[in-house]
Amino acid sequence: MSNTIEKLAEQVSDAGNLEELTQPILDVLQRVTHLESTYVTTIHEQEGVQRILYSRNSGELQIPEGLEVPWSDTLCRRALDEKRFLTTDVPSVWGDSEAAAALGLKTYLSNPIYTDEGNLFGTLCGASANTVEVSDAALEVLALFSRMIGHQASREQLAREATARAHAAETRASDMQFVAEIGALCLSGEEPDQVLKAVSQSFKSRQAWQYAAPFLLPEVSPISLDQTVNGIDASHLTTPEMLATEDGPMLPLLIEMLNMARYSEGYAPTFLSPQHSSPELRAVAERSGIGNECELFVLTLAHGTDLMGGVLLISQPGGLDATEKTMVQSCWQTLTLFAEREVEHEMLEVANAQLTLHARHDPLTGLPNRRYLVEEMRRMLSHATRAGEVVYVAFIDLDGFKKINDQHGHDVGDDFLEAMAHCLKKAARTGDLTARYGGDEFVMVAVNDEPATEQARQAIAVRIEQAMSGVLKLPTLTLDYPGPSVGVVAWQGDKVPDADELIAKADKAMYVVKQARRAERA
Repeated sequence: MSNTIEKLAEQVSDAGNLEELTQPILDVLQRVTHLESTYVTTIHEQEGVQRILYSRNSGELQIPEGLEVPWSDTLCRRALDEKRFLTTDVPSVWGDSEAAAALGLKTYLSNPIYTDEGNLFGTLCGASANTVEVSDAALEVLALFSRMIGHQASREQLAREATARAHAAETRASDMQFVAEIGALCLSGEEPDQVLKAVSQSFKSRQAWQYAAPFLLPEVSPISLDQTVNGIDASHLTTPEMLATEDGPMLPLLIEMLNMARYSEGYAPTFLSPQHSSPELRAVAERSGIGNECELFVLTLAHGTDLMGGVLLISQPGGLDATEKTMVQSCWQTLTLFAEREVEHEMLEVANAQLTLHARHDPLTGLPNRRYLVEEMRRMLSHATRAGEVVYVAFIDLDGFKKINDQHGHDVGDDFLEAMAHCLKKAARTGDLTARYGGDEFVMVAVNDEPATEQARQAIAVRIEQAMSGVLKLPTLTLDYPGPSVGVVAWQGDKVPDADELIAKADKAMYVVKQARRAERA
């Protein structure tokens, strides 16, 4: 007995797992009990089965490893319930057991195996077709072996749990890194098509997906939720553009997916399986060569109800686990932030353009203001100097404006200024610059490639006077306006003049005309 225990101690000390520990234990247990079969079982109460994990057979009685029996009425279950761990006359004690009768059991030995946490792991058993007397010392050894196996099972369970936690942590870290990479792509990307192509390539590198097809909606006519009433049959809707030629066969499936997504707020996508979806989707998936066991997801790039594009994702057969789905949802949220950034960027550009327009244009008449006039005149004068062209500058003063304003009020005065601006624009020709200089003063700049003549200068003045005089139908009244005072100067040379000085000369010329008109009226 002592030699056997010493040999067992040597083997146990080298055991690296439960099997390496259990096999020598079964051998020793067989020697000390003289039973034909010794074996270890595991009990799975939720499944309702007892399974032979390891066994050792030395006689006619054979207990095979892997055998499963219902736990509800096994000899081990009876032994535990009755606390009868050794039976030397099975037929008389458990004569109603069909399994015992089939095996011809007479002696049965069973001891529960508990983990360190007190959970039932299984049993350590011995059996024989003969009547065998088992000593108390052997029973003590049996109890000791049960504790050893239970402790090793606990260690391995803890090791598996630690490995599972480490694997889960590694998976989470990998998923977080993947989401961070998608975020970096969105952060560094400038154009949606570039971002979507990069995102699709990233998903193709993951084993869970067999397809990742990027697509765009043309900017000229974005699909809107309230526009997709007829789904894929709505020929007036813009068709998504697949960004990779090889993804063309997936277009009908994508359109059907988008048609379903229109019912969600902001094109919020959901995971769909053809076998659990609408007949329409199943039919389209089948035509596209996608099996029912796959899962589909449209990673949409959308802001509000406006869809810009996205990536059609198709999983490998077998579907996706919860971790992968969570990661995909995080990537979708990242794309949503990119879409918001794109929209905000466009809105900012529009706002900047409007600010620039307001900063350079008169808010009442819509004409360029003095600042824009001077800047543009400098450009025109510089070009005319190089090209040898003539620049005509007309300064217009609305005679009698103060009287109109005082007599009819500021609202009529504003209407009058708007009407005069409209008349001035009608008098201008292609390439001419018209501006509101301030108050009741306007300026028009014209360029001509013919030599400067007094006749040309006078023609410009007359054209402006005629356009800005006569009967004016304003919103609240009609005026018969005699016309403005117009002064025109011409410049041509090889040195760019100062724009403000040229405007000042035109102003003086206008003043001369104004004085002459006053003299005529007097």
